[in-house]
Amino acid sequence: MSHQDYEAALDDLKQDATAWSTLSGTFAEVRTIVDGCELGRWEMDGFGHMSGAEANYNTAHQTIYTLIDSAVAELQSVSDKLLETKRNYEAADGYSQWLLDQG
Repeated sequence: MSHQDYEAALDDLKQDATAWSTLSGTFAEVRTIVDGCELGRWEMDGFGHMSGAEANYNTAHQTIYTLIDSAVAELQSVSDKLLETKRNYEAADGYSQWLLDQG
């Protein structure tokens, strides 16, 4: 692998990490929207409460919110791991160059 190929691979890692982080940010925005969809205390009438519609809605809302919240964390985790990989490669390259310079 040439040095140019190596630099291109590191740049690709950074670009991929940015894409995953951006996706995490998008899901964070969606999480805010979903959070605003929570039912207020008196938004359903008595029939909606008695028939179980209110409980069903609240359960579905909580499930969706939890899934989106998990997606935010997992997508950011992928981004962080890609950046950590890039840093590890850069550190190893610097150490290799130092060894060569020692002669």
